[in-house]
Amino acid sequence: MADAKVPDAKQGAKPAAQPQATAVPTVGGFRLLAERTKGASELAQRFAEISFLEMTQDKDTLSVLNVESRDLRKDPALFSIIKFMPSRIEVTYTCLANTSPKKRRLDVLRHFLNILTIADDCYSVDMKQVCQLLESSMADMTEYVSSDYDKLFSTYDSLKSDHAALAKKVKDLTESTSALSKENYDLKNRNDELSVKLKGLETLSDSVLSLKIQEWLSEHKGEINISDFSKVFNVPETRVEQMLNKLVTEGYLETKG
Repeated sequence: MADAKVPDAKQGAKPAAQPQATAVPTVGGFRLLAERTKGASELAQRFAEISFLEMTQDKDTLSVLNVESRDLRKDPALFSIIKFMPSRIEVTYTCLANTSPKKRRLDVLRHFLNILTIADDCYSVDMKQVCQLLESSMADMTEYVSSDYDKLFSTYDSLKSDHAALAKKVKDLTESTSALSKENYDLKNRNDELSVKLKGLETLSDSVLSLKIQEWLSEHKGEINISDFSKVFNVPETRVEQMLNKLVTEGYLETKG
């Protein structure tokens, strides 16, 4: 069986882009009380044919590791460990800094329930506990979705209202027959700055920046000079590095080496 410990980063050629130090993932978990009815070795055979799982056995405990993504250094960034013990099942998982903890818990719970179906006759499970886990996760999902939409619409309404108010002030001042005062001049400049920033945010959102990076790599034989890319698209180098790390972590890109 493969060792479930987090492996060291592979040695070799350095990646084309060196990212800044990323935030350490947080750790979460939950447990399910259940009596195991079959041995750990027989349980391990159930998972042996699932290629993306790694296992290790310590006495009566079988640990099942699922590495979902790695960073640019090839270190595991997003993963979960399910420990099958004689009288309980424990789940431990990581959550990235830019991911909602509630959404991450839902994803891990779905993976856990899929794994549990494979070992259904190896444990005597109290369905009340399973229902409690599901009920708690459903509540998290409702709160997560509702809060995200509330924040989205609140931000949109606020930006729309601010932009409309500034545009009206500029129009009124421009149409005035009196000479522009210093206050009018400052307001117009401020509106121009906000318009430029708003346009920049619209044209270089995270999704657009992600596409530009992938197009650049396609046109430059899989290599990227962060300084050149930053100058062409007027994007800070730190943001380019962060997006590269995110694309690798989420599996959209692979580093050479």
